[in-house]
Amino acid sequence: MKAELYLKKLAIAFAPYATLYAVGGYVRDRLFGCKTGDIDVCSKLKVDEVKRILAGTDFFVSDKSLRMGTVHISCDGFTVEYTTFRTDSYNTESGNHSPQQVRFTDDIAADARRRDFKCNAVYYDILQDKIVDISGGAEDIKNRVLTAADDADTVFEADGLRILRLIRFACELGFDIDKATEKAAIKNAWRVKDIAAERVRDELCKIFTADASQKGLNTVGAHLKGFLLLDKFGLIDLLLPEIGALKGVQQNKKYHIYDVYGHTVKAFELAPPKLRWAALLHDVGKPAALKKNDGANMHGHDEIGADIARKILNRLRFSNADIAWTVKIVRLHMIDIKGDMSFNKLRRFAVMNSDVIEDICTMKDVDGEATTGYAPAQNRVREAWQSVLADGTPLTLKQLKVDGNDVLQLGASGEDVGCILNELWEDTILNPSLNNRKNALKYIERKANKQN
Repeated sequence: MKAELYLKKLAIAFAPYATLYAVGGYVRDRLFGCKTGDIDVCSKLKVDEVKRILAGTDFFVSDKSLRMGTVHISCDGFTVEYTTFRTDSYNTESGNHSPQQVRFTDDIAADARRRDFKCNAVYYDILQDKIVDISGGAEDIKNRVLTAADDADTVFEADGLRILRLIRFACELGFDIDKATEKAAIKNAWRVKDIAAERVRDELCKIFTADASQKGLNTVGAHLKGFLLLDKFGLIDLLLPEIGALKGVQQNKKYHIYDVYGHTVKAFELAPPKLRWAALLHDVGKPAALKKNDGANMHGHDEIGADIARKILNRLRFSNADIAWTVKIVRLHMIDIKGDMSFNKLRRFAVMNSDVIEDICTMKDVDGEATTGYAPAQNRVREAWQSVLADGTPLTLKQLKVDGNDVLQLGASGEDVGCILNELWEDTILNPSLNNRKNALKYIERKANKQN
């Protein structure tokens, strides 16, 4: 409601000079009946004119890209992105998304043609409370279809990122892709390679979590739809060639119902949104491991895969924290693969990796089901972790019932304090009876006497 009130207030300020329209995703989502996000508005007024008419009002104008005729307009925490009607021209020999030439125009129809898809080229006259549909986008929204706003080749030649956006919208909204639009997208898919890695990463992340972005639309499996469209368009091989290299890599059929690529896709399908990059990368080291082991087996693929995963995520400019977390999942996903690790070792593993242990447990469930076709009957890592939680085993030194002062008071030298506390912690993991102050003090006293 707040957005509507501020939009109307802004439109009133514009009214003596031009009609203010909302456009893009805000209008599309309102017509489609789903959650709306950022708001884009536009008119024939150039940025200097906008600044002039809003001077002295409650609205504050900040520059974003004056070359593109784009500014932010804010009031009391409410912000819209304003752009002057324009036409763009591009260098069609590259996938560069930045236009070579920008011309501002009074023609709303020309502005509509420079947009990506018809469903995003529907305008809403805010004061008149009416839809202005020049390209037939409202009909596309009604029919749940994505069609290029202009000649499809022209649309994708202008901006290679639009190909990834096409896939994202198809997944997030549950729309089909118009055949001519899809054909042109596949033809121009190579243009994506010229897009900045950060922008590619952001679109891939949105595609890989498309099923969770609009829960009211019941887009179950939308992330898998997105992955399969990326593959169909040739973008897996182009953007994630290490994943493409898994195709046709066979596995022991005694244990696996898929080749490595099929297994990876299934694991990705089964994984919750948080784990999808880890699921996609967890077996990326298998071809290299197979080669290293002269084709005999894939032993060591977890370590090799962790290094490859790091390179991929660095290439896509993920944050250091996201890289470290995902790489750790890849490196550790094979723990207790044979089910023969002692329970005490599993407990120690769970405590030492408590920051990711829940995700490791889920990854093992996903990995197991994607291997055999059915959910594993047992997850010993989870059982060990649950036992740790049940008996209150300290996850860090700070959670011990004693501290350094206790160690010193029982006669240990200062240089031995850290060593004794670490030994107590590790022994407490294996012997929960030490997790009380009385027993912990006795333990320290014995250790201190030995040191002396």
